[in-house]
Amino acid sequence: MPKNLSMQKFRLLFILSLVVTISTAQKFDSTQYDLDALIISADRFSEKKKDIPRQVEIINRKKIQFLNKQSTADLLQETGQVAVQKSQQGGGSPILRGFEANKILLVLDGIRMNNAIYRGGHLQNIIRIDQNNLEAVEVLFGPSSLMYGSDALGGVVNFVSIKPQINTGLKGYYNARYSGVNQEISNSVGLSFSHKKIALLASYSLSDFGDLMQGKQRNAAMGNLGLRNVYQARLNNQDVALNNSDPSKQIGSAYQQENALFKLLYQAKVYQQHLVSFHNSKSTNVPRYDRLSEMNGSNPKFAEWYYGPEKFYLGSYQFEDTKQRKLTDQIRLIGAFQQIEESRISRNFNKPIRTSRIENVKVYSLNLDMKKRIRLHELRYGAEWTYNQVNSKANAFDIDKNIKTAASARYPDGGSQMSTLGAYLSVNQEIDKWIISEGIRVNQTSLQSKFTDKQFYSFLPDAISQKNLSVVANIGIIRMLSEKSRVYLNVGNAYRTPNVDDIGKTFDSKSGEAVILPNGKIGSEKTLNTELGINIAVGEKIYIQSNIYYTHIWDALVIKQASINGIDSVGYDGKLTAIQMYVNAQTGKVMGYHLGFTYKPIKELSIEWYLNYTYGRVQMNGEMPLDHIPPMFGRTAINYQYKRLKVTASSLYNGAKKLSDYSISGEDNLQYATSTGMPTWYTLNVIAAYTFTKSENVLVQTGIENILDRNYRAFASGISAPGRNIWVSLKVNF
Repeated sequence: MPKNLSMQKFRLLFILSLVVTISTAQKFDSTQYDLDALIISADRFSEKKKDIPRQVEIINRKKIQFLNKQSTADLLQETGQVAVQKSQQGGGSPILRGFEANKILLVLDGIRMNNAIYRGGHLQNIIRIDQNNLEAVEVLFGPSSLMYGSDALGGVVNFVSIKPQINTGLKGYYNARYSGVNQEISNSVGLSFSHKKIALLASYSLSDFGDLMQGKQRNAAMGNLGLRNVYQARLNNQDVALNNSDPSKQIGSAYQQENALFKLLYQAKVYQQHLVSFHNSKSTNVPRYDRLSEMNGSNPKFAEWYYGPEKFYLGSYQFEDTKQRKLTDQIRLIGAFQQIEESRISRNFNKPIRTSRIENVKVYSLNLDMKKRIRLHELRYGAEWTYNQVNSKANAFDIDKNIKTAASARYPDGGSQMSTLGAYLSVNQEIDKWIISEGIRVNQTSLQSKFTDKQFYSFLPDAISQKNLSVVANIGIIRMLSEKSRVYLNVGNAYRTPNVDDIGKTFDSKSGEAVILPNGKIGSEKTLNTELGINIAVGEKIYIQSNIYYTHIWDALVIKQASINGIDSVGYDGKLTAIQMYVNAQTGKVMGYHLGFTYKPIKELSIEWYLNYTYGRVQMNGEMPLDHIPPMFGRTAINYQYKRLKVTASSLYNGAKKLSDYSISGEDNLQYATSTGMPTWYTLNVIAAYTFTKSENVLVQTGIENILDRNYRAFASGISAPGRNIWVSLKVNF
């Protein structure tokens, strides 16, 4: 039973499961690539896939339910088109074309999740989204600043949550899942009710993840990397290092999470809807496993290192009208409020001081999007406003003396405000077999931060203030070769405006060797991207997709040695430490390709294969490897479906990442690699699902992941991947 989530909640969940008898078992999709499939992420309105001059991956609800992964991060990795980094089990940082963290944009129901403290390293925010509540996930690859503004350098991951439907009566579902590799117990229940004009939807999920077992079949190149021989504990008011009876068990990786969703839909008129939504996510303490596994001689370096309970709340109101008018054929207005709490708690081994740094962020946003068709031209235009408030505080607690004192805050202790205002215009036109799109966006960003308490760093300024103006443009050209085949070209630029994390952070960047100090004199990072792609259908049995891309990067932020008033070192956490700052001083390039192939010899059988390669370099005393660049990776799957049975056998695989291809910046986590880098790896996996009734109300699933129990780590990860995992799941709906 989880320690930090009450027994009452589990009892309530069990009672609801008996009352609701349950799930979302539906007919499975056969593998297909329909260019008429609708996509929301590309143009903020539903658009046919054939009209998007980009690489797009759509994971619909049926596929989400069949893959049945432990988290949304694992779901993205299973596509074979997104690499994922993990620093702890309660994490998952997607990488799109060599961009990660604050250089890709997360969107939930049209609302940007990236806030003023999204950092450039590795982020775990994506797993706070409950996949049980998702209608679809859309991954839009490549720069997307035209529609979304800042941060979308590598692409956009758009999460579309389920929406209540009018006139469907009373419905409910229940999902239960158990996994052996970490003793996972997950339950989810939901209920919906609708009448002529009103629809309600509510759901609740609770997951308990125990310590994660890594694979026991070790490649010789892996050596002893990742073995958990010793772990920390607190006994009789003393820190002790205990021997682990099973070094493959990653003690200190367990955590729990709960999610809730509520939606109210009012259909005022046939063409007009009002939707109120509330998303809520909360975790227990999430151990930072990579830090907890670091050693200082024969003892762990840290006695404690964890993220405190991560709390995410999103409330929104959406108005949509589809009546044709002079200025619009469709209009959508979204007003939203987000509240996020994050904290970092750490204490060195055999030291009494526990340091806690706590961040509270409030985000207000307003999006107005409109669409209008004028003869051959389809116009999309709109505006976006966002406002972030950041409050940062810290304390140091002496666990021996039970005394709490002040500590240096991670961000400006006087608070920070960041606001953006942007407007865009996009025009599409179809001329014979050509589809041409172009657009432009203008964005203004302002940021203010205050430093009030100077007891730790007297040299800090009283305030930092800056403004940035960004202009982006995009053009796409599509030539339809047939109804199901096309070739496309897309050219556009993108930007990322510095946020509070870039400008105002005081941060120990190299474990006491250097400290990053605030710098208000930095501007936006910029990219220019070109993508050429093709989608080819050969009859009804073969489908090929391929693209190549090149991204030029300039004014990228890089950490460099710096000084303040001629001083290049300061006292930080009781130690004289070198000063570093972020500056716009880096140019670079990212290039790569994506290949996809699907073969369907008979109706019941399909084979799919994906391969992705990315190459990145920066100019830094010559040409050096760019960080966040994953090795070659992909997925192969064989899907078979006969009547009520569906089986998928798949393999995920990664090429080797040589040590010479690692970036020296630190984000690639050289300390968590072998002496030669990271060796190649692959997994073999099987999923089977069977529906017991013709109405498909009861679905039972089982799967074996990493059948060979291979030991491996995903690139830049600080925790080893799961070993052999046997899982079962029950889904019932009514």
